[in-house]
Amino acid sequence: MRRKIRLVDIALLPFGICVMFLLLLGKLFGLTYKQISVVFNLWIQGAVLTLSGVLPFVIAISLAPHLFYGLFVFIFALYGFAYIYAFIKMLHHYHLPFDYAFDLCVEDLQWLAKKWCTTYQIVNLLIFVVFYLILLVLNLCISICLIPIFE
Repeated sequence: MRRKIRLVDIALLPFGICVMFLLLLGKLFGLTYKQISVVFNLWIQGAVLTLSGVLPFVIAISLAPHLFYGLFVFIFALYGFAYIYAFIKMLHHYHLPFDYAFDLCVEDLQWLAKKWCTTYQIVNLLIFVVFYLILLVLNLCISICLIPIFE
């Protein structure tokens, strides 16, 4: 009898690839899996996302020649501030030591998986890969679109 393929089965391959990537990265930098997971998934990805969220504000400030654009600058200042605020809250929530930060993150992802009626692996992929890439691309598109508006 043929086994039915479920979304969970499909998600295990990219999740496994991500785990292997983190293990290799950890080995390269002399960090355990828990340490590299916190450094890469929380700190590095969070910092990159925050910088990409602040970029529209920086572009608006640097290219805005008139006070008429003050509303745009204000909107993008709020947008950038939201990213900074969220990053600081995340750093505070997932504070060191590494084991604590990792275990708390796993607990939070498991809680979300239960709420979303899915698995830990799918929630992990959605947050650290899919949502991350969507927000990063969105921020970069906003930034690129701002340049002709202010020139």
